[in-house]
Amino acid sequence: SDLKGVGDLKYNDKDYVLVMQHPVTNSKLSTEFQIEQTLSAIKKLNMNTIWFWPNADSGADKISKRLRIFRENEINSKIYFIKNLPPKKFIPLINNSKCLIGNSSLGIRECSFLGIPVVNIGERQINRERGNNVVNSDYNSKEIFKKIKLQIRRDRFPSELIFGKGNSGKKIAEKLIQII
Repeated sequence: SDLKGVGDLKYNDKDYVLVMQHPVTNSKLSTEFQIEQTLSAIKKLNMNTIWFWPNADSGADKISKRLRIFRENEINSKIYFIKNLPPKKFIPLINNSKCLIGNSSLGIRECSFLGIPVVNIGERQINRERGNNVVNSDYNSKEIFKKIKLQIRRDRFPSELIFGKGNSGKKIAEKLIQII
């Protein structure tokens, strides 16, 4: 594969899940506990997984440290860790995945359009409108695992346009012209 990351990447077009989990700065649960629950579920899943590094929010260092420890101690894991990708590679990777797991807005926004099953973990996306492709889970490895299995069995969802049809710029320009 031409993806640049760490781990033994073995995946084909439809044989992997993606994880994108970022720190939650206002959570009562520790960042370490949150990432442990997801790691435990993914390890139990024992499926090819592409895990993206967290964003730069406060607490990302704790997630990164735990992922590094896991990576060093679980050398036979089916998890491949990656920092980032250009959009040309990122979108097809998402589109061909079985499920997105974590707490990224990607699961709420883009995956609703693409119809990708999502397991949204925790409260980071609380009160955000979401499509039928999203199921929520608490930070509990057994619940996360169960919901991932459910979403993989469901396969693809119909595309939902809950965040618009891609013509917002035109609508804004027309409204501004009316006002001026």
